[in-house]
Amino acid sequence: MIDGATTVLAIVGDPVRYARSPIVINALLTRAGHNVVLVPWHALPDDFAAVMTGLMRTQNVSGLVVTYPYKQQAMALADEIRPAARQVGAVNALRRQVDGRWVGDMFDGLGLVRAVEGLGRQVAGASIRLIGAGGAGGAIAHALAEFGAAELSIIDVDALRADALAQAVRAHAPGCTVTSGGGGLGDATVLINATPVGMAEGDGLPADMTGLYAGIAVVDIVPKADGTPLLALARARGCPHVGGSAMVEGQAALLLEFFGLPVTSGVTA
Repeated sequence: MIDGATTVLAIVGDPVRYARSPIVINALLTRAGHNVVLVPWHALPDDFAAVMTGLMRTQNVSGLVVTYPYKQQAMALADEIRPAARQVGAVNALRRQVDGRWVGDMFDGLGLVRAVEGLGRQVAGASIRLIGAGGAGGAIAHALAEFGAAELSIIDVDALRADALAQAVRAHAPGCTVTSGGGGLGDATVLINATPVGMAEGDGLPADMTGLYAGIAVVDIVPKADGTPLLALARARGCPHVGGSAMVEGQAALLLEFFGLPVTSGVTA
């Protein structure tokens, strides 16, 4: 029930119609009795700065969730950046403080780790192939290394970006063997797509899937309810697989705690 006292959270992206966060988070908010609603907010690139300025000046907007492609750009809007977001160089959540300042943090990495665990796999000791070195990919790479991945191989259409991320992760987690570039899946036991490939109609696979076999667990963070070409291939090959909703569910309660909205639910956070 929305009334004049309802507090608004907005999830900002382009596109935003595929976002699963409103489904997951609004259910948690309702169950916990919070008079708060998460609303999808579609901002085109040329309008992003103006849209964010308007939202951040709206007094009953207490927090923002930032999704593709704005996670890195949104960092500049925060007055304070928490360590996880600073390490990654991107935020996916902004919270208004009582004094009007905004704090930014990043939860994608932990959400992804929980998605892998939901497939019955452990990140610790795993050999992982990560496609995508952007805002989400950066958060995921750091979290995988932090949680004990033995090997992490990163590829991106921008080879320099993949190499820079690999160097950053190695610096913070020397116990993880991190490489960039290369094709195929090698000895990977977990494959993660952290790119938007698969979101648009007509998209193909995000990378060379030679060697995809039934023992590889596949996580595609693209939040399309009807799936992606990668998930369709994983299903056909008999791979354990999960889509973008799993990463959302994995971080939902933590996001709400960050916003000062504690919940108790069956959703793992």
